[in-house]
Amino acid sequence: MHDRHDHERMNDDAALAAALRALPASRPAHDGWPALAARIRRRRNTRRTVWFTLPAAFAAGLALALLWPHGSMHAPAPVQLAQPTGGSTQAPADAELATLQASSRQWQNWVQNLDDNGAPLNGRALAQAVTLQDRIGLVDLQLSAARDPATLTDLWQQRITLLQRLGLLHLQPYVVADQASPVANHAIPM
Repeated sequence: MHDRHDHERMNDDAALAAALRALPASRPAHDGWPALAARIRRRRNTRRTVWFTLPAAFAAGLALALLWPHGSMHAPAPVQLAQPTGGSTQAPADAELATLQASSRQWQNWVQNLDDNGAPLNGRALAQAVTLQDRIGLVDLQLSAARDPATLTDLWQQRITLLQRLGLLHLQPYVVADQASPVANHAIPM
């Protein structure tokens, strides 16, 4: 705080000039233009990159979205069951069970791929999918308790059939889209 005496003294031009000269010399801040110009260049380059890559990425994503489901919708090849020959019945039954289990794994992977990458199901199809999954869970429970090879074979075949139905349920939106014919735009009479 300045007292009144200092304030009156500062009003005098000579005193003010002397007080200003008594201040220490300061250096001006470094030139900020090179940093600002570099920042402008970086932003301009970033903008150019974004304006070029954004449409390219959008087009690539659109192409991938249109082509992806069609490449992954192919069902696994049906499995041929081994026919029993005139030898032991235990070995062919084990081979048949192993074949059915491998086929079930393939169908399970296919359905999982459809579920992960396919089109979403509508309400009715979703309810049917939940029902089929519940039935598959019931068959899995029965498989864990069954010991007879004939019963195991029947249960594995039921499981494969249910997985196939579940996969076809996931494919319904694509079948409808493939069968839909374009409708001509007609003027509506008023």
